[in-house]
Amino acid sequence: LASSTGCKHKILNVGPTEPWSVREKLCLASSVMRSGDQNWVSVSRAIKPFAEPGRPPDWFSQKHCASQYSELLEATEAPKSVLQCVHISVCRYKK
Repeated sequence: LASSTGCKHKILNVGPTEPWSVREKLCLASSVMRSGDQNWVSVSRAIKPFAEPGRPPDWFSQKHCASQYSELLEATEAPKSVLQCVHISVCRYKK
């Protein structure tokens, strides 16, 4: 993933083919906000309890988390710094 120097983000072609839920994406963004976009071990560990039912054990692997976050950045026109400043509390609540 690119740094905050204005470089384009590279989408990693790894990860599940089934789409992540909005809730999973919000939890991912929230965890990256807390841990940073270079600490995928911590991000992966933090969001595993919030997986939707039926997800495979490697759904939130480090590579899948990095890939999904890269896709989130590519899908938005907001700068990375704006995404990291958004405070998300949805991950505090389990269904």
